[in-house]
Amino acid sequence: MTTIDPVLAQIAAQFARFDVDKSRGGYTLLDRRTSSPVARLRPIPSTDRFELFYWSNAKGRWTTFGNIGRLNLMIESAHEIVENDPIFRIQRSQ
Repeated sequence: MTTIDPVLAQIAAQFARFDVDKSRGGYTLLDRRTSSPVARLRPIPSTDRFELFYWSNAKGRWTTFGNIGRLNLMIESAHEIVENDPIFRIQRSQ
């Protein structure tokens, strides 16, 4: 019997245009067309908030989004950032 991960279900519902993959304590949002990672969410324990990451080519790793360090984001705020900030843009072929 497979148990449902409520956090994965919550993220998948909010980020409906992405696939969601759980790994290493976080959830990666993947472009459905290319399976390329777009963003990563890590739940902050004992809260309903998340830390948001983007892939840094310069550092070669996931990096915390924001210039003031770790942000405690509600899922709706993380969704708004991923949808609107250019750092999370998926390159579309013309």
